[in-house]
Amino acid sequence: MIEIDGSHGEGGGQVLRTAVSLSAVLREPIQVNGIRAGRPNPGLAAQHVSAIEAVAELCDARVDGLHVGSKEIAFRPGALTGGDFELDIGTAGSTSLVLQACILPATMSKAPVRLTLKGGTDTKWSPPIDFMRLVHLPIVRRMGVSCDIDIVQRGFYPEGGGEIVAHIDPCPTLRGIDLGQRGGFVRLSGVAYAQNLPDHVVSRMKHAALKRLVDHGNVKVDSDLRSGRSTGAGTVLASEYENTILGESALGERGVRAETLGETCAADLVETMRSGATADGHMLDQLVPYMALARGESVVIGEELTGHAETNIWVVERFLGEKFKTIRRDGAVEIRSI
Repeated sequence: MIEIDGSHGEGGGQVLRTAVSLSAVLREPIQVNGIRAGRPNPGLAAQHVSAIEAVAELCDARVDGLHVGSKEIAFRPGALTGGDFELDIGTAGSTSLVLQACILPATMSKAPVRLTLKGGTDTKWSPPIDFMRLVHLPIVRRMGVSCDIDIVQRGFYPEGGGEIVAHIDPCPTLRGIDLGQRGGFVRLSGVAYAQNLPDHVVSRMKHAALKRLVDHGNVKVDSDLRSGRSTGAGTVLASEYENTILGESALGERGVRAETLGETCAADLVETMRSGATADGHMLDQLVPYMALARGESVVIGEELTGHAETNIWVVERFLGEKFKTIRRDGAVEIRSI
């Protein structure tokens, strides 16, 4: 059984999500100790329990110590057989973070997976579901992943009420990905969205983003206005190149004008575009497990080696031994699988 120090690095949920995901894929039992030991509220939070439960469902795992507040778990995976699964994360727990933990195990399943997740689609401290749709999934599709998301209902903090359905087809062998260069610029795209708010909120976010981006190439931002259990707004923008996609997002807060939201998101994207990165700071760490499991060499360039990326490299190497070489250059870091 592989032992994982749950307090390593940033010592948060990333260690857990990556560890159980790889455990399921490699069918290696793990023991995670010291979970979130350095945090103000140590042990498993409800959202971590949900992510582990979801992966456990996919691989029929036996899990000991799985409850809120637990500081250690034992995860013993079974077979990845595919099928239909549904999980209610509760209130506004992040559907994106749970989905991140599930994509690799579902991809390695023997049959297609249909995964329904209920909770928050657009919440703080996690990628909006449209970031997954516009940035994360298009990049990993280049490695062979087949995953599509339907946003049935949006869910914002604190009420939640969101629902997504992910359809994931098997791909037993992932291809390496060469993100050593971006390639030529293709387009700018995105979505401005709101729920239970006047339609002018969406148009103001959208026009502010377009105004900031108009000098940077062809741009199209969609509008998404809905009604539902919870109230909120946000913007996700993406810059697509021949080889990769960079993304940024901004989530609405009380007292923040819609124009400010759109402008901030666009300005953040322009700043990322001006860097030498081939993966933005939100995507860099997510690529690490895919690169580790892919056949052939992979390379990606980030603005810096983020704490989450460093943590994911460390977790991967607990399972597979030395798998990565990092080369720091002025203003950038190259991560290469070996």
